[in-house]
Amino acid sequence: EAFTAFFSGDQDRIDSLESWCTPYALSIMGRRMVSNCPFGNGNGYGDGRAISVGEVLVDDKRWEMQLKGAGTTPFCRGGDGRAVLRSSVREFLASEAMHNLGVDTTRALSLIVSGEETARRPWYSGQDRVDMFGGMTGGGNPDQMIIEPCAITTRVAPSFLRIGHIDLFARRAAAASASEGAKLELSQILEHALFREYPDIDPGQPLQERALRMLEAAADRLGALVSGWLRVGFCQGNFNSDNCLVGGRTMDYGPFGWMDKYDPLFAKWIGSGEHYAFLNQPGAALANYHTLVTSVAVLLGQDEQSQQQIVEIMQRGSEKIQKQARDTFRVKMGFAKPTEVAASLWEDLERLMRASDIDYTLFWRQLADVLEAPPEDSLSSPIKKAFYLELSAEFEERWTAWLKRWRTAVLDEEGSGRSDAIVARLRSANPKYVLREWMLAAAYDEAAKGNYDTLNELFLLIQRPYDEQPEFEERYYRRAPDAALTQAGLAYMS
Repeated sequence: EAFTAFFSGDQDRIDSLESWCTPYALSIMGRRMVSNCPFGNGNGYGDGRAISVGEVLVDDKRWEMQLKGAGTTPFCRGGDGRAVLRSSVREFLASEAMHNLGVDTTRALSLIVSGEETARRPWYSGQDRVDMFGGMTGGGNPDQMIIEPCAITTRVAPSFLRIGHIDLFARRAAAASASEGAKLELSQILEHALFREYPDIDPGQPLQERALRMLEAAADRLGALVSGWLRVGFCQGNFNSDNCLVGGRTMDYGPFGWMDKYDPLFAKWIGSGEHYAFLNQPGAALANYHTLVTSVAVLLGQDEQSQQQIVEIMQRGSEKIQKQARDTFRVKMGFAKPTEVAASLWEDLERLMRASDIDYTLFWRQLADVLEAPPEDSLSSPIKKAFYLELSAEFEERWTAWLKRWRTAVLDEEGSGRSDAIVARLRSANPKYVLREWMLAAAYDEAAKGNYDTLNELFLLIQRPYDEQPEFEERYYRRAPDAALTQAGLAYMS
């Protein structure tokens, strides 16, 4: 009872919510937003429905607890600060799935649904669809208002400090009229970032030295983050500096999606554009890293030596992020080390996947079966379940040729002629189960009716996404239903 009261933000029942440490929301300024700023000065863009309520130390690791959907904040810009069950189920399941997929993320501690409170939200009737030319009927926007149960997700992380927060204080400190106080605040937010996210970096050394080391480490983390997304077929959808944590972990599960049919420009959110699309996410990471570097540069000053340091750090960081992204598909193909052969195979494969109606998750998972198939079988037989349309004779030939090249190259690299180690690498890099939108929709639709069976089943499924789990195979290891590829709210969302 006390747990439920605390993590539903019930101040009347939990005295500790009224403490010296006031629950807080944060301002963000990845971009100056004056037109919809409640303060009229551009500093009112921030956490509209996320409120941090406390911290705990567990095994010497610090966790900040944040309620999402607990009510209004100074930055809600006319909104009610509430979250509905639909979006809360998506975030709760997706963040836990991402953790078990091995990609750094905020975690979901709890999900509490109100028995009484509801909210009106725009959503889709299911009539709008992607047309035969790839356009969205109705412009992609919801076509009705619906009443949904309110819910609160408690998400936890070492911190929720975003690159946009550093940007906010850097812009203030860099202004021509900046006060000494503004410069001090930039130093303080960087000290906070180091303490919360990079505590092992040169404790006791001057702030400038530690901040530069933090930039080097941040590039590694951002590279690992976006390469992880590419590996598991995930598109964050709105990966700007406001939604990019300084610690380099996945957050803000709003317009996200796991890909069904391969599309390099895949994104669920109609506002993603090409710059936040699936295969362009490393570029978005580079843009966020540039914002972080230029923000730290304000602390260093304008002398030639400092500016040269910043240029070199930016170059090294960009190379790290791009290298990790490039390496993703070498790993997914089962190669143990980077080679020109592996790079060439990926280039040819990407063009072939783009030209085929192929399921991203199924194809990659089935590659291991190609290696294990009996010699008399067609090389393309194990991957045929991944195609949404039957292969023509021409494409059957093209796929067989590529699979033959790949199989020869990956076996040659191993040298022993045995495929066991390669199969193990393939199955550890390519998950069998991801949370596709049609799966999430089934969970939140049933939960809205008071039935949590599918939600609980999916929660169980995502604990072991790389395992075979034959009890779930028929239901969840399959291509997306036709509706999931075309229907509003499943194929795309506002």
